Amino acid sequence: MKIEAFDIWTDDNVAEEAGDRPRLPAGWADQTGPGIDVSAWPRSPRTGQPMLHCFTLWLPEVYRRRGPELVAVAVFQWEDERYFEDPSPEVAAVIAGRSADVAPAGHPFWAELAQARPHPRLQVADDGVASLFAMVWLTETELNGPRVARPTAAPSLADGEFDNAARRAKHGQYGPLWLVPRDDPNAGVAPVSLPSDDDAYVDVPDRFDVFHAEHLGGSCMSPDGARDGLSPWYIEVCRLGGISFGGDLDIALDLENGAFLGDWSTAVMIPGPEADRSDRH
Repeated sequence: MKIEAFDIWTDDNVAEEAGDRPRLPAGWADQTGPGIDVSAWPRSPRTGQPMLHCFTLWLPEVYRRRGPELVAVAVFQWEDERYFEDPSPEVAAVIAGRSADVAPAGHPFWAELAQARPHPRLQVADDGVASLFAMVWLTETELNGPRVARPTAAPSLADGEFDNAARRAKHGQYGPLWLVPRDDPNAGVAPVSLPSDDDAYVDVPDRFDVFHAEHLGGSCMSPDGARDGLSPWYIEVCRLGGISFGGDLDIALDLENGAFLGDWSTAVMIPGPEADRSDRH
């Protein structure tokens, strides 16, 4: 099987930037989520807030590291400076099935939270600073099913939370997504921060002139250099769907490793199932 790396373009830019290269329709970047059960929409483990959907991306076969039947991933984010704390008493009560004892009545958030359950292929991790990220692996049915709106938000933000929807709308890249193959010598190669003659990974000095910053596999595009420990099978983005990391830095999401944010995370709160890949790739 040929291994390729891909630029990720939104609908507004692909016609001009792709040139004569083939374009593969590959999902979307906006506030609507994929066709999952709305009760399985990712939420903050601390406050129960439904996270904000960033993008849903279809994956070529070689990038389907959890199995060929899982054809895409959906990525979500929620900003919370106190993500590391235990759930609030109200949220804990709802999770434990005691919402009538503690949780306020009269707002749909609490009823929806009481019905919530983790998606069976959910991973949640923090960025070690002030954000939670979720990645959900999707079947073909979930990818192509009717899109789902974000569940009702809590009536007020908890201390430490920040709803950055307005900033995301101003600075993010949105619309239908396209994968465009790029002639990248590092396709299928694990990145290293300091390439040497002994490494398969090579430095591409003109990469910012020939490659797009938002991409699937291949050469790392972060101006700060490659993140060590990544597998060859990763997504690197900066503003796709309003995603935000460190202000305006690139973030890499590993599709192979259980800790999809790697050592950026202080804890992998919901690691997701470890796939047996011995007979898959």
